[in-house]
Amino acid sequence: MSETVTIQRIGDKCGIMLPQEHLDKVGWKEGDRVEIRSDKLHIEFIAPDDNDSAAARTSALPSGTVIRNYLMALKGLTRN
Repeated sequence: MSETVTIQRIGDKCGIMLPQEHLDKVGWKEGDRVEIRSDKLHIEFIAPDDNDSAAARTSALPSGTVIRNYLMALKGLTRN
């Protein structure tokens, strides 16, 4: 499923509001911690492998699954 969202400034950082439908698919909720990996073309969100995290107890994104929905927005940011 593809969906477009807007990158928003939050203090001195930027954030993306993730639709609840996407969070429900991987079993994540507010307060869960995720690891972020990126390269020049992709950003990947991964549930950490620790027993304290609710995200680790639920189904996480399979290894190699990359969030590509924001590629165009990220490319736009690099031009500025």
